[in-house]
Amino acid sequence: MDKDDVQLIHSILSGDDEAFGTLVQKYQKSVHALAWRKIGDFHYAEEITQDTFLQAYKKLSTLEDPNQLAGWLYVIANRLCIDWMRKQKPTMHSLENTAVKTIDKLMYERYILEQRETEAAEHRYEIVKRLLEKLPESERTVVTLYYLGEMTAKEIGKFLGVSVNTITSRLKRARERLKASEELLINDTLGGLQLPNSIFENIMRQVANIDPVPSPSGKPLLPWMAFSAATVLVILLLGMSNQYLARFQRPYSFEAQSEPTIEIIEALTILDTDAKPAVRSQIGKIAAFDKSNSTGSQVSEEVSLPNASEDFPVITASNGPPKVTRFTLSNGIRVVNLFVEDSTDVGIFSYLPLGLVTDGKAKAQWSNLIMRLSVRTSGPVDLKTSSAETMADNLRLEFRGNTDTWTQGLALHAKWLSGLPFSAESLAKAVPYALAEFDYIEKNLATHKLAHAAWNQVFRHGETDITMRKDIQSAQLSQLQEYRDLHLVQADRVLLCVIGGVDPDVLKDTMEKQLGTIHLPKKTLPHPTVSPEFAKDQSVTWDFNVTHYVETYAIPRPENEDYPALYIVNVLLRLTYMQDEQLKELTGYVYCGIDLVTPEQVYFYVSASLKSGADIEKVKQRIRQLMNPLKQSENNPQVPMIAQSLSKELSAPPDITVLMHQKPKNITETHMLLQLGVTWGMLEYQYGETMSQLAKAFADVSAADVASVANRYLTDENRRTLVLTPRAPE
Repeated sequence: MDKDDVQLIHSILSGDDEAFGTLVQKYQKSVHALAWRKIGDFHYAEEITQDTFLQAYKKLSTLEDPNQLAGWLYVIANRLCIDWMRKQKPTMHSLENTAVKTIDKLMYERYILEQRETEAAEHRYEIVKRLLEKLPESERTVVTLYYLGEMTAKEIGKFLGVSVNTITSRLKRARERLKASEELLINDTLGGLQLPNSIFENIMRQVANIDPVPSPSGKPLLPWMAFSAATVLVILLLGMSNQYLARFQRPYSFEAQSEPTIEIIEALTILDTDAKPAVRSQIGKIAAFDKSNSTGSQVSEEVSLPNASEDFPVITASNGPPKVTRFTLSNGIRVVNLFVEDSTDVGIFSYLPLGLVTDGKAKAQWSNLIMRLSVRTSGPVDLKTSSAETMADNLRLEFRGNTDTWTQGLALHAKWLSGLPFSAESLAKAVPYALAEFDYIEKNLATHKLAHAAWNQVFRHGETDITMRKDIQSAQLSQLQEYRDLHLVQADRVLLCVIGGVDPDVLKDTMEKQLGTIHLPKKTLPHPTVSPEFAKDQSVTWDFNVTHYVETYAIPRPENEDYPALYIVNVLLRLTYMQDEQLKELTGYVYCGIDLVTPEQVYFYVSASLKSGADIEKVKQRIRQLMNPLKQSENNPQVPMIAQSLSKELSAPPDITVLMHQKPKNITETHMLLQLGVTWGMLEYQYGETMSQLAKAFADVSAADVASVANRYLTDENRRTLVLTPRAPE
């Protein structure tokens, strides 16, 4: 049985720090709920939560009545929030006159931005804040404490100084004001929040070095304390209706501590809304695998928040969007330049045709290994300037620098693309990193990229037992180099995207000198080794202790008139799968996309990693049940808005001034700029000359069009399925 507060406090004052850990775990979500409601930022709320408990530990002996611990903690948190807000001086933005339709539209627009894997929760928090603003003040407070703070009606009533019946009544009225889907979103988002373990660990680590303040000789003002806790919190929580709700986006991270790999990101990603101020969002994630850490697993650096420095110089952006210039070098390399006047930052990104679903038979993950080796051909990897990513049908090599170092970046790309010999030393370093990545992915049910590679081995090459670890461990240096020479750099399939402050004319001349002499062989991607009539439903084994399910549907290429509507089907389904409670219980994650592109065909896919013991038939059934509503146009009222947003985003890059003006304070302008470069380069690589036509086509997509393509392409006849199960131990 858990100790009550009085017992915990006596134990803590007797020197039992474990008891304080119990107290932290008991109240940290409630304190975090208060901090979030006050300042509007989940991440800074985590810092305030830590500071609250550290101050409480130092002054615990001054609390004469342990029964008032909860109110005392909230008073400390309240003061810290006020101090934080005074320093931040947030912009005020009234929502009082926002019409319900506008709020609904904002919700849908924010939904669109939720499409990135790793980052969807941040956007849902923003939507929830908008929904809470629709409630009266008293109901808003109760809903926040109930869902986010995970407090019972009795606990809230005791804290606010009102009866349980009053709290219950306020909850009931709030639920009646909200639509069922809105309450579900609030419940899912706030109730499902898991605070990082690092909060508890940081508190306990610092507590070990702190001596609590001795008890004062005078009598503490206990009656004031009990009264203040409730009164201040009510004022605190109810005074937020006019605070501008800042839009947060995670940065494109360049701070990995060891060799980088990046998760798959799709192309159509930057979405604007009509709500002002606007911000465009693209989420990228970089992860590092450090063999020196104690567990031998991944050291995640998904979010890097460095201050501007000599490594990340602040840019002064000009008005308007970047100036886009496209040209082709004499050897056929395509270039798109996003010129940002007065910027000192420069990012250079190469997009190349080798990828996870184009690897050859029994060569699963060779593209990933070649990506690592290619970066190493120029010498030791400098993680401040170099990075890379392997995706389904292409890989990207990156340089990040400034207007003083960009020519060095071009020289690096020239080495990476010109086919310098691989070394045995590089291979010896690259393989362990790849294996460490596998271990982390397996542990966290993040096997979607691995499933792409397995799908390729099954449906294009007829494999029935996928051994990715063995495939890369047995690869010989000469084989990898030959494979790279044949498939990595190909005519008409190499694109470089350059963003930043380099003059376009200077850039063109310099690129021609440094890259124009590289030989681009003809297109020679590995061909499939099975016939198209190969059985469409497959169950195979692989060397991962995870069961994974994939289903695919053949669809037309982007130039086809049905493609825009199919992409919107993807947007709607991804949101649906992400929110579905039944799938959450059965799967680690369900992901869908329209970017599974082989040399022969484009596929729409749904990919699900299963939790241990989950019934795969239930997963299949639920995935298909959630597809069915899209086949009726009346179920898709949000389609025109999504279509217009996609059309706008394919037409031109965003206004840099607006983008930087809305930049979160803890993210550098460099991160924002380079993130834009990665995204736009992906668009150019995937859609090329069809971008302008695709932008126009998106604008005309209707709900009926979405229903039509769903009925014609997402059919039983067109479906291929793959079940990947762990192979028996040898």
